[in-house]
Amino acid sequence: MLKERLAIANKLAKEVHEAEAAIDLAIAKVGTLMASLPQAQADVKLSAVAGDRAFGYLQSAATGMLGGRTSIVALHNELAVIKDKVGLRNMIVGIGDAGKLLP
Repeated sequence: MLKERLAIANKLAKEVHEAEAAIDLAIAKVGTLMASLPQAQADVKLSAVAGDRAFGYLQSAATGMLGGRTSIVALHNELAVIKDKVGLRNMIVGIGDAGKLLP
């Protein structure tokens, strides 16, 4: 039973780590887009008024991604609490923050 729990915990830890990395990459890509959009607007001589709606959508996307990052990190921390409750307190689970998981 302990082996099964550890295997499941490691699978979830890997998936959470991958999700965190994917969100961070998406945030970085949106950051690049945020830096490029004003220059693109200037290059095509588009007025600020004409491009304002696009900037609003970009702001919404960035805000949503940052909120998603906060939520996935909260999930990560909650799973660490659950890990302790299912008898894996002294086990290293996953590949990230391993030093933080030791008692």
